[in-house]
Amino acid sequence: MKLRQQWILAGVATLVLTASAIVCRAALLDGTRWQITISPDPAAADKGQKGFADQLTFAGEKFSSEFFLAKGFKPASYHSEIEPNEAEFEVEQASESEGVLTWLGEIRGTTITGRLVWRKDDGTKLAFEFSGAKR
Repeated sequence: MKLRQQWILAGVATLVLTASAIVCRAALLDGTRWQITISPDPAAADKGQKGFADQLTFAGEKFSSEFFLAKGFKPASYHSEIEPNEAEFEVEQASESEGVLTWLGEIRGTTITGRLVWRKDDGTKLAFEFSGAKR
């Protein structure tokens, strides 16, 4: 085989392996559930918001919140960056009547932390911090 053909085959093999690694890594969060506590930041607390418990689920390449599912926020696709023993994710969920949620989270081993911003349809913006553990 000529040197040029060998380089082309090596390049194609690298692309295939890289693409399959990205797909596998994206699926690493799938099938996990997290029990979390959500706490309002000072501004949201001043608006009467209280802390509450929630369960987050990553399944079928979708993210869902048990608490917000009851408020009409359907499961949504998530974006993640995964490294050994850690991951970062971002997801936006919308409700027809309750507004938009933006979740930014970080997973290290079996713990999860992050920030949640809820932009309600009336223009109110509420921010929360969350933390918890894998179920």
